[in-house]
Amino acid sequence: MDKRNFKTGIDVSSYQGMIDWNAVRTSGIEFAILKIIRKDLNPDKRFSDNWKGCVQAGIPIQGVYNYSYATTIKKAETDAGKVLEILNGRQTMVWLDVEDDCQKKLGATLVALINAYKAVIEGAGLPFGVYTGTYFYKDYIKPYGEPECPLWIARYGKNTGAMDLKYQPQIPGMIGWQYTSKGRVNGIAGDVDMDAWYGEVERWRKQILKD
Repeated sequence: MDKRNFKTGIDVSSYQGMIDWNAVRTSGIEFAILKIIRKDLNPDKRFSDNWKGCVQAGIPIQGVYNYSYATTIKKAETDAGKVLEILNGRQTMVWLDVEDDCQKKLGATLVALINAYKAVIEGAGLPFGVYTGTYFYKDYIKPYGEPECPLWIARYGKNTGAMDLKYQPQIPGMIGWQYTSKGRVNGIAGDVDMDAWYGEVERWRKQILKD
């Protein structure tokens, strides 16, 4: 992979606290992905501020993510519905974060609940994808059927904060690589996840800037 062929971004949650999005933009960050919902299904405490901050700073919002604790199809559908409720008509991609220990022994049920979540999101006219780690994908998803959606894959290697291409995952359908959880970016106090993106990040920019 040539560095010129991807964009660099971050994914954030309330863990990062208050973010100076103008400083983030001037540091060279080209997009952001925002945590939207908590385990209790309330909005992430910084979601609204992060969305507004990105829009005002002119940073494309590639998507939002939902760390999933779902172990049943019904729960997955309920969670997807809550994400749509929080978005309240805002247009972006929705990422289902599938990596929790509670999902490791679900087998084919995990793929079924991913598809159920996907159906709710796509039924509302929004694009859908799955975020997970390399080992989780290979051990707990792929053996039971590969999801028909884009993938955003985490693999850190030594996790120094820098990108090391030898750890780049080689997984079909991957459009994003979360390459560290220890990135440093102006405007954010402490560590932040960093992402290399091969897919289209400008797709939603026009709509976002209208909000």
